[in-house]
Amino acid sequence: DWFVSTLRTYPEIAIFLSLALGYYFGSFTYKGLGLGAVTATLIAAVIIGQLGITISPPLKATFFLMFLFAIGYGVGPQFVRGIAKDGLPQALFAAVVCVFCLGAPYIAAKIAGYDVGSALGLYAGSQTISASMGLGTDAINRLGLAPEETKRLLDAMPVAYAVTYIFGTIGSAIVLALIGPALMGIDLEAECKRYEAEQGGKKEAGGAGTAWHHYELRAYRVREGGPVVGKTAREAESMIPEQRIFIERIRRGGKIEDATADTVIQAGDVVAVAGRREVLVSVIGQAAEEVDDRELLAVPVEGVDVLVTTKEANGKTLAELAQWPTSRGVFLRRIARGATATEIPILPNTQVHRGDILTIVGRTQDTAAAAKALGVADRP
Repeated sequence: DWFVSTLRTYPEIAIFLSLALGYYFGSFTYKGLGLGAVTATLIAAVIIGQLGITISPPLKATFFLMFLFAIGYGVGPQFVRGIAKDGLPQALFAAVVCVFCLGAPYIAAKIAGYDVGSALGLYAGSQTISASMGLGTDAINRLGLAPEETKRLLDAMPVAYAVTYIFGTIGSAIVLALIGPALMGIDLEAECKRYEAEQGGKKEAGGAGTAWHHYELRAYRVREGGPVVGKTAREAESMIPEQRIFIERIRRGGKIEDATADTVIQAGDVVAVAGRREVLVSVIGQAAEEVDDRELLAVPVEGVDVLVTTKEANGKTLAELAQWPTSRGVFLRRIARGATATEIPILPNTQVHRGDILTIVGRTQDTAAAAKALGVADRP
């Protein structure tokens, strides 16, 4: 009795208890299948709600607005970009989807004889459109019904929503995984593997947390009459056009200096070259004398996240960005996009969008210049 009385007196405790139980039980899976945090939280809230807990309208409105803000904040950039790129096909597709999403629950509610509240819950849950709950609540309040009837309809709506939400999510998975591929006559698993290979989705071995590093810095002595003698650093770097390598430092006559794009290489120089490990080992290492020069290789480097904000970088491919002067000496390690930080493959034709987070690595002066051209550096 004291527990139920406490939840009724302090409904905010019931709200966070629903979240706690939902996230706890939603984490369990059986053979890869599970309810998930959202569905489990809805079920927990329905069960706890049977105790007769009343949530005040201002609290309902506050949480609903927080939900809408989070949705808009997460999908807003992609929505605006998609509308600007191919708005008409998207608008027509949205109209078709709206008709079917509304028509199917409406017919089902008519056949089952549901009242308005249950019908709204059926619509919102079966289509997994949570925002319609707020619109439905406002519409019921405007019907001018008796307070008791209004309350009955509003109470029926979340119950129908929570129950049908499970089938809304599972149904989408069944259509996408079974019915859709059968209608299109494709092998979904084979198509996924093909698409993953095309988009560079294959995960590379090694990396952060291992002894193997994607990018390295090695020192080489320039021989008399070598192919790079008399060339600028930029010209020497372009001798391997299909790869991005950079001359970072030079030891000349016992003196160490930072290399720029216009630095001319001379015979006897010891140059510190940065690039992909396999290029430094297999290409340059086969034709040059590697030197162990600890002082030369002690180059100040950093890895930093950069939020893309500039108009100039928006929509550019990685191949185009690689030609920018500010990209010299900088390597791209990761691209994260959207509110869920989806990792985007690093390919020459990959486009960079505003709001993307690029993880770059290089000399501190090079990463600072690149970050300024791209947007804002997010340093600890």
